[in-house]
Amino acid sequence: MIRIPGGGYFGAQKIAQRRKGYNEFIPTYKKPMKKQRIKEYHQMKECYIDMHCHILPGVDDGAKDLAETKKMLEIAYAEGIRCIIATPHHHPHRGKAPAEKLREKAKLVREAAHEIDERFRVYLGTEVYFGQDVADKLKEGKILSMNRREYVLVEFPPSQTYSYIRQGIQQLQFAGYEVILAHVERYHCIAEDVELAEELYDMGVNLQVNADSITGGSGRKIRKFIEELMNRDMVFCVGTDAHDTKHRPPKMKKAAAHVEKRYGEDYTRRIFYSNAKSMLKKRD
Repeated sequence: MIRIPGGGYFGAQKIAQRRKGYNEFIPTYKKPMKKQRIKEYHQMKECYIDMHCHILPGVDDGAKDLAETKKMLEIAYAEGIRCIIATPHHHPHRGKAPAEKLREKAKLVREAAHEIDERFRVYLGTEVYFGQDVADKLKEGKILSMNRREYVLVEFPPSQTYSYIRQGIQQLQFAGYEVILAHVERYHCIAEDVELAEELYDMGVNLQVNADSITGGSGRKIRKFIEELMNRDMVFCVGTDAHDTKHRPPKMKKAAAHVEKRYGEDYTRRIFYSNAKSMLKKRD
């Protein structure tokens, strides 16, 4: 097994799959491209996966109703997002709707997305607030993993100690799950010591950052921390962590442009699309 940048431990087959990059939305032109085709190509290139989004209506502190969900979908589509993994909270204070209700809400969101574009995809996951019973609830189907795959998006209190975060992640790993640590930049202990982030990365933890934090929305210190993660090639994927249309909208374009200018197109594809796409593939 080999550790690849921006991901967990994978065999040669998965490495090959990830190196393909994204291919569903980018056409291949055999003839020299005219101006219109060049424009279309760049429009198609802006196809992102938002793998952390609170867009299901009325289940947590995200979209309050279907009307707001539809507005969030419109914003996301205009931002170049063509696929969303809805990640409602499973949290003692922010919402923990039963799995069946989440599936019903996800169906409504898919229908709304298809009204915009039939190719606009919505999948279902959960942002799980870690607790000692989380692994058991995942096994029992009471908490949903990401698109019914082995990936689990997990969060902790921002002020939690590193030892507790590490222990919680290991507990999920030992249960057989591929852990994605939600908005890694929020945990004070890790943001203050990038070596702790590297230790988690070396453990096979997939580090997710929020798009807004990349461009300074969480402050200069956090922006510098994320730059260091990217310099060390430790970011697995980017999500909007959107909750509404005004204060925390599903916007990615600005962050993607920033990353592409600094780190190049291939890296941008990987953390805004290709790595997240691994959660969407059917089980072998």
